[in-house]
Amino acid sequence: MARRKGDAARARAQQAAEPLGSISQPLGPAVPGTAACLRCGETQMTRIRMALTSGRQVLFVSCPACEQRNWFPLDGNGTPLPRDEVMGADE
Repeated sequence: MARRKGDAARARAQQAAEPLGSISQPLGPAVPGTAACLRCGETQMTRIRMALTSGRQVLFVSCPACEQRNWFPLDGNGTPLPRDEVMGADE
């Protein structure tokens, strides 16, 4: 059977695509304390899941309105981590 130009592309497009994530709207369960900026209340923020050098999983949240930045543990209670812990300061 002869293939027509574009058949492969159409076949790929018809396959169930994995939804694309967004740095402002990460997929997965919400992390307590990250729905709105702690300083100004803005809700349209940048949110990035990452691991600290210690291996702890966190959500980095940055507010474009007031430039507040915080790191929240994924398993936390909504309290941001102290900057020293995030930056790996010696304890």
